[in-house]
Amino acid sequence: MHTSPHPQSYRRTIFAALMEVVKIDLIVVPAGFVVAIVFWIIGLSSQLPYSAIPEWAFALWATVSGLSVSTLGFDFSLAPSLVTLGLWFLVATGAKRVVRATAADSPTESVEDPGGWWALMGTALGTFVVVYAGPLLVLSIVVGQATVTPLGFLRLFLFLVTAVAWALIRARGIGDIPGLSMLADETWSVAAGLARRLLWAAVALGAIVLVAGIVIRWGDVDDTLQVYSSPVAAGIGLIVVQALFAPSIFYSALSWIAGTGVSIGDAGTSSAFRSTSAPVPDVHVLRLLGGDYPSWTAAAPALLVLLGLLCVILGRDRARDIAAQSWTGLGIAIGILFVAFEVLALFAGGALGPLGLSGFGPSALTSALAITAWIGVGMAAGLLLIRLSGLHTESYDFADDDEEGDFYAEDETESVADDIVNDDERR
Repeated sequence: MHTSPHPQSYRRTIFAALMEVVKIDLIVVPAGFVVAIVFWIIGLSSQLPYSAIPEWAFALWATVSGLSVSTLGFDFSLAPSLVTLGLWFLVATGAKRVVRATAADSPTESVEDPGGWWALMGTALGTFVVVYAGPLLVLSIVVGQATVTPLGFLRLFLFLVTAVAWALIRARGIGDIPGLSMLADETWSVAAGLARRLLWAAVALGAIVLVAGIVIRWGDVDDTLQVYSSPVAAGIGLIVVQALFAPSIFYSALSWIAGTGVSIGDAGTSSAFRSTSAPVPDVHVLRLLGGDYPSWTAAAPALLVLLGLLCVILGRDRARDIAAQSWTGLGIAIGILFVAFEVLALFAGGALGPLGLSGFGPSALTSALAITAWIGVGMAAGLLLIRLSGLHTESYDFADDDEEGDFYAEDETESVADDIVNDDERR
C-alpha cells in the first residue's frame, strides 16, 4: 500500500521554493534599481522625477524576461539577450536546488509511488514558477508600464519552462520524466553532448561570420563612428551595448547565413541571398545588414551544413558513440537543437526604438527551422560517412574480440583446474 507524502513534506517543499525565489529576487531587483539609478543620473538634465527610477527598474526586469514595455514614447520588446541568458541560468540554478531538496525530502521513490513523488515535485516546481512570475507580472504591469502581449507571455512562459526542464533533467536525469524514461541513458547522453557541441560550434560560426563581415566592410563600419562627437567613446559604448545583445546578434548571423535573414522594420529582409538599403542606427553590426553583398555569399548555407558534418565526424571516440546510437540519437540531438534555436529566435526579435529597430530581428519560426534543417543535413551526411567508412563496426569488432578472449580464458582456467584435480587424484 502506497501512501501520499505527509502534509509536512508539502509545507517544507513550498517553503524551500519560496526561499529560492527570494534569493533570486534579492539579486535581480536591486540590480535593476542600480541600472535605473545610473540612467536617471545620466538623464538628470531632463529634470526627470524620482518616480522614473522604480518604473525603469521594473521595466528592465520585464524586458529581460521577455515582456514588452512602452516608455519614453517607444516600444521596447527586444530583450538584452546576454542579461536574459544570465537571468535564465540564475532561475534554472534555483529550480535545480528546489528539485534536489524535494527529491531528498520525498518519502518514496518514483518507481514505488510515482503519483506521490510527482505530486510533491509538481508542488515544488509549481510554487517556484508562480511565486517568481506573479510578482514579476504585477510589478512590471503596475509600476514598469509593461504590456502583456501574446508574444511576451509566450516568451516568459518558455523562459520559465525551459529553465525548470533543464533543472529537472540536470538534477534527476531523464528517467523520472514521463515520455523520456523509455530512452536509454547512453542515447540521451550522446545526443545531449552532440547538441551542446553543435550550439557552441554555431556560436563560433556566428562570431567568425561577423568578424569577417567587419573586416571586409571596415569602411562602412568606420563611418558609423564618425557621426559621433567622440568616436573613441562612442566605439567603447557601442561595443558594450552590442555585447549585451550578443546571443541575439549571433543568432541573427546564423539566420542571415541560412537565408531566412533579419528583418529591418518595414524595409525588407537582409540575408545571404538578398540585400536591403534600409536606414539603420549607427551601430557596427547593423551596418553590415545594409548595402549589396558579393555574389558568393549565396553559398553561405554550406557553412551550416559543414558545421553539422564536422561536429559528427570529428573525434574518433565521439564519432563511434554517435554511430552506435544511430538515427535515434541524431534525431534527439536535432530536436534539442531546434528547441534551443526556437527560444533564441523568440528573444532575438522585437522593437528597440525608432527607425529600423521598430520591428527588428529574424523570423521566430522559419529561421529556427531553416538553421536546424541545414545543420541536420550535415549531421545526416556525417553519420552516413561514418557508416560507409566502417568506423561503427570497430566497436563491435572490439566487443567480439573481448568475448573471444573471455572464452579462451575460461577454457584455460578449466584446463588448469582439471590438471590440478588429476594430480590430486594420482596422489
